[in-house]
Amino acid sequence: MVCYIVTITQEVKMKTISVKWKGSQKGLRASSALLKVGALVGLNLVGISISAIHAAPHTHGEGKLQILQAGSEWQFVLQLPVADVLGFEYMPNTANEKKRYQNMQELFLRFDDIFTLSNTCELLDTTLESPWEIADKHDEHDEHDEHDEHDEHDEHDEHDEHDEHESGHESDIHHNTHSDFRIAYLLSCQEPLKRIEMTGFTYWPSLQHVNAIWVTNEGQGAMEITPSQPRLSINN
Repeated sequence: MVCYIVTITQEVKMKTISVKWKGSQKGLRASSALLKVGALVGLNLVGISISAIHAAPHTHGEGKLQILQAGSEWQFVLQLPVADVLGFEYMPNTANEKKRYQNMQELFLRFDDIFTLSNTCELLDTTLESPWEIADKHDEHDEHDEHDEHDEHDEHDEHDEHDEHESGHESDIHHNTHSDFRIAYLLSCQEPLKRIEMTGFTYWPSLQHVNAIWVTNEGQGAMEITPSQPRLSINN
């Protein structure tokens, strides 16, 4: 088990931590000390947020987990490399690749399949950010545009533009070799969590370790969890 040195800076003022969810925005208000994690953890954070985890360096075989307690509410933000989740790092093309992609998206929505907690909590909300979410919406929009253009008898010209654009877009996706899945969970727990176990390692054999950091009412910490040592002990 590998532990990390954590540098803490205390601040008195309240800090609002906002998480953007699909179709809405939720805010967590935290009076906990702001956390600054040193370079050994690979993150330099002031507070915990999805935008902060975006800036973390991408490494195959390495995931990142952030946990924040604000009263009875807990926020988990998990970031995993696409290559470890899917076994490939490009937009799914074959039927098997598309099936794997769909299965993993569905898995990420099942919190209990990825984490086991020391006590029962209620899952309030989940947001999933997948690498090709924008591409999927764009394709749907293009289909609608093509249908409209067909009605105006300009289908041929629009089709040529569409093919040219899609070719460039697909090329961009295939060259995007540093992609991640990011998932944020918001939970309500009547009792503070003592232990958190990441059981999801079984779904991603190439995932070697996850760098975890947490800020709770009792304190802050950071450590590395692995398939052989997947448990975090916090609030002890």
